[in-house]
Amino acid sequence: MMQRDGYNIEVIVTGDEVLFGRIQDTNSNWLARRAVDLGAHLKRVTVIGDEVDEIGGVLRDALTRGSDMIVFTGGLGPSADDLTVDAIARVVGREVVHDQGAIERIRVSYEARGIEYSARGERMARIAEGARAIPNPVGLAAGMMLQEGGTLIVTFPGIPVEMMAMFDGFVAPIIEEGAPTKFVARSLTARVKFLEFFPIYRQMHADYPDVYIKNAATPPESREGRGSVREIKVDIVAEGGTRELSEARMEEVVSDFRGRIEAKGGVLLEDSP
Repeated sequence: MMQRDGYNIEVIVTGDEVLFGRIQDTNSNWLARRAVDLGAHLKRVTVIGDEVDEIGGVLRDALTRGSDMIVFTGGLGPSADDLTVDAIARVVGREVVHDQGAIERIRVSYEARGIEYSARGERMARIAEGARAIPNPVGLAAGMMLQEGGTLIVTFPGIPVEMMAMFDGFVAPIIEEGAPTKFVARSLTARVKFLEFFPIYRQMHADYPDVYIKNAATPPESREGRGSVREIKVDIVAEGGTRELSEARMEEVVSDFRGRIEAKGGVLLEDSP
């Protein structure tokens, strides 16, 4: 089994709308893929509602696990139930303050849109005292970065396009610099008789314990179906000290896997990225 040392990240998704099923959380999936791209491990995703005590409790638990980074998405808007900053500030013993740069960007945006400026809009400029504000190049709500012991706490708005722009612009370089290894991931499809697949699959696990190999096979409905040709998706993630080493390990594993599948009369197909 692939070891999960290195640069570790937790994600905390806030929002009653997620818990009520009114919107789907796509942010954590995107962050998981970006974490792999940058050489980090996403260790845990937690979804929580818009309650200060609940958010604070989840953060305290996460801090005890000692991850390198805790990423919050959601709860940075102008509404009274946007409480992510309040909860974080309470846990780390800081005051909630306003970032003047964020206030000015909000004011300029309101004027350009013909919206009357108000204290409600200033809520989107709130950060914990001592934190560094993360500018929002797409929207209005500022994020923040706050070091608490060995963990960097980061906040983003829940709107995906805003979160992505802020993550890539300000946080991705930090992860890439801190991550000691790099990952390469591929999705493949094995087209082979079902009964031939699993002996190969189990042997691949035994031969490559350092590589993540996972299948998404659906068992046949009948015994006769085990002898039929099926398409089975397989995800592979290889890790190395550099991207070049990871890619070389991936090529080694895929080449070996393809040879074993073809030896049983099957084919191994590359899925589209």
